[in-house]
Amino acid sequence: MKMMHLLLYPTIALLFCQVLPAQDFQRSVITDPSISRRCEGLLSERQQKIRHKQRLDSLLLRNQKVQTLTPPEKLTLKRKLETHNSRVQQEQRLALVQIQQLEETIVRQGCPGIRL
Repeated sequence: MKMMHLLLYPTIALLFCQVLPAQDFQRSVITDPSISRRCEGLLSERQQKIRHKQRLDSLLLRNQKVQTLTPPEKLTLKRKLETHNSRVQQEQRLALVQIQQLEETIVRQGCPGIRL
């Protein structure tokens, strides 16, 4: 009987030690729906900015291709294409800065389970 108690008590103690940390972990996980909604909004805004930046990238490539195909005699068209190219580059840099700021905001907000 004494031998059984010697084996039973340590086994019960081990079971409680394994169960309690799992329960503490479940309590510490953030499940606040307002945080999730805010994070979903930030992530969707980031996706929109990334799509906008990708559109600008393709527009720059198209503009550069048109510049190479434009005959040298058409000076006004070349000038317009160059100014358009510089404006798109400026907007592209702005979009990149906005994406970086959004990523920093997402990290600061502490969104659970983020993947950037």
